[in-house]
Amino acid sequence: MQQGFPITVAADGQFSSSLNPLLTQLEMWINFQALKADWYSNEDFILSFDFTLVRSLAEKAEHLTSAPAGTQAETQVKNENGEESAAADLEKRWRVESGYAYQYDCSKLTTTAFIAVDDLLEDGVGIEQGIKARLVAVANSVAHQHGLIPLSE
Repeated sequence: MQQGFPITVAADGQFSSSLNPLLTQLEMWINFQALKADWYSNEDFILSFDFTLVRSLAEKAEHLTSAPAGTQAETQVKNENGEESAAADLEKRWRVESGYAYQYDCSKLTTTAFIAVDDLLEDGVGIEQGIKARLVAVANSVAHQHGLIPLSE
C-alpha cells in the first residue's frame, strides 16, 4: 500500500490554518469510507484523489478551462482503424458540477478535485456535511467507472 492516504483533503492558501483539524477529520473519514467499501483490496488498483477546498469554483475558472495535463502527443490514442482519437484527452478534461469540479486521469488512476465552500455558508447548509457530500459525489463518480461499491455519507 502507498505511504499516506490515497485520498487527501487540503485547502488552498486562502483559508486559515485553523481549518487543519477539519481537513484531517475529513481525510480520515473519506479514506475510512473507501476502506469499508473495499476499495483498497487490490494494491495494484488503488484510486487516488487529491481534493482541495476552495472558496468558489469561479476562482479556478482558468484552471478548469485549460487543456488537460500532458501534451497532445501523450494523450492521443489510436482507434481500431489506426486513426488517432482524443479519447484519452477527453478522459482528462475537467468535469464541472454544482459546487465541485474534478479531472480524472485514468492512466494514473488519479483524480484532482476542487470543492467549493462559499455557497455552503450562504445556503446555511452544515459545512461539514456539505463538504462530505461533495467528496463522496466526486469519489463515487470515478469509482462507478470501475464498478466499485459506492461510498455512503
